[in-house]
Amino acid sequence: MTDADFRRTIRRLRWQHWLHYPVQGLVMGAVVLLAGPRTAVGPTLEPRLATWPVLLLLVALLLAAGLVLYAFYRRMQPNLRRPPEGNLRFYQGRIFLRNSLLALVPLPLLASYVLTHKPFDLIAAGAMLVALCWRLTPTAVTYQRWLLS
Repeated sequence: MTDADFRRTIRRLRWQHWLHYPVQGLVMGAVVLLAGPRTAVGPTLEPRLATWPVLLLLVALLLAAGLVLYAFYRRMQPNLRRPPEGNLRFYQGRIFLRNSLLALVPLPLLASYVLTHKPFDLIAAGAMLVALCWRLTPTAVTYQRWLLS
């Protein structure tokens, strides 16, 4: 792999990274906002109690899926005997899994927006996604650190 190919691949990884967070944020926001009217939120206490078991089940399923994906993420280790293209594919998969897991962080704020309808929750969720995206942008240096770890 030449230096130009390596830099082109890192630029592609960076582009995919910057695209991943807004797409997942929009999908999460759409799902939460579409599910919002179906939740039992109102002046009476009984419909709210009927919604809690479903919400707890969803949270438990989300945590279980997150733990499985995190275990898979940790198993994606570099191998210097592997061709450079193979290591870059592993790194790309690792970045995708990490982004997918970390983009779930603002999900409680989106759920809070459904229950309270305060715009601050949406703004805070968007700010968290932007901060995560900016802070975790892949570079050639981070790839090389991962490769040598």
